[in-house]
Amino acid sequence: MAMAYSELEPLLMSVAVGAIVGLVNEYRKITGSRIFLGLRTSIFTSMLGYVFALLYEKAGYLLLGVAFISITVIAATIYVERARATRSLGATTYVSMFLVFASGILVGMGMYLQGTVISVLVAVLSFYKTQLLNAISRIRREELLALLNLLVISLVILPLLPDKFIGPLGIFNPYEFWFTVVVVAIIFFAQYVTLRVSKRGLLAFTIIGGLISSTTVTLSLIQLSNERREASRSLALNTLLSNVPLALIQVLAAIYFTTYSAQLAAIVAVPTMLIALVLTLLGAIKFKELSPTNIEPPSTPLPILRIVEFAVLLFIITSVAKAIGVLFPSLLPITIFVSALGNALGAVIAVGILYNRSIITLKVAAQLALLSLTAGVIEKAFLSLLSSSWSYRRLVIAGSAALGAFTAVLMYLLGVA
Repeated sequence: MAMAYSELEPLLMSVAVGAIVGLVNEYRKITGSRIFLGLRTSIFTSMLGYVFALLYEKAGYLLLGVAFISITVIAATIYVERARATRSLGATTYVSMFLVFASGILVGMGMYLQGTVISVLVAVLSFYKTQLLNAISRIRREELLALLNLLVISLVILPLLPDKFIGPLGIFNPYEFWFTVVVVAIIFFAQYVTLRVSKRGLLAFTIIGGLISSTTVTLSLIQLSNERREASRSLALNTLLSNVPLALIQVLAAIYFTTYSAQLAAIVAVPTMLIALVLTLLGAIKFKELSPTNIEPPSTPLPILRIVEFAVLLFIITSVAKAIGVLFPSLLPITIFVSALGNALGAVIAVGILYNRSIITLKVAAQLALLSLTAGVIEKAFLSLLSSSWSYRRLVIAGSAALGAFTAVLMYLLGVA
């Protein structure tokens, strides 16, 4: 019985992959769509593919050619007749027929996963056809250009760059530099999409942007505070909450993945996680205030110049910190602190590189990483002075001062101050 089932399993799978598409199309027929690829036709098409797959084992590749010629003739005949009757030249259903047929062949060859995935994708794309067209119709020209630019810099330019260190002292790696550009570009675009899709997406905008630069997020929030004074309190709370990804990602995650030192990460984890916990509790208490309505997205979906500037700044910070760590180690804390005021992530990466090269000790590395966190926190107080909203400035300055003092106390208690 077990053997009999194993022999029938491919046939049953071919029926299943056809039924997935057929059931969806039958539902679409009920709602008024004109589709010839219903339940029975879908199952017959996938089973036909299964039969050709069985015959392929006997006749080889020549039969696969015959198979696709056959399905082409069948689909073309139906397409012509339907086009005459309905005066519609849409070919989506006919392409679906080819894919269902191919799914049946894949199942017959034992590639169940590939056949099933194709069938599911055909069903999903068919079902959400209207929603996809509506979404596409709402895309603006600048958004499409931004998406195309993102694809170019990530899928075209990045693979072409050499992954090796060049230049004086071998400090520049073209691939690593451009990879930073790609990551920053993705996050900028994700921020834009968040506010574009949801007018209450300000908190997500803050957290996503804070993954790479809480400074950039703060400047964006300050600009919004000047335009939307009635939302100053919400924008100030978001500014303080941008310290959560600063602590967990830019400091804790960055120091670990730069050094892979569990001991160093354990020291840094205590202050960073406590700060994140305190801010998360604040966010939970004030959750309703965090995402006011009708906050417009940035005017540019993908600000290329700002993205490249960020990558250049990151490169300069790490390069200068490495040079000072070797030539003037006594000035390193000042250098890291000042660097972190502009880019905490770059400062922490520089600390990790110095630790990997045994230029600084474990204790010094932990001290400098937490010093970067402190700088990243208190810089928001200085940046808030750019806001014309007194309510925004007052809340950000008070919150940043409290968090900075809390970090300093934790550093002292841990013996790394």
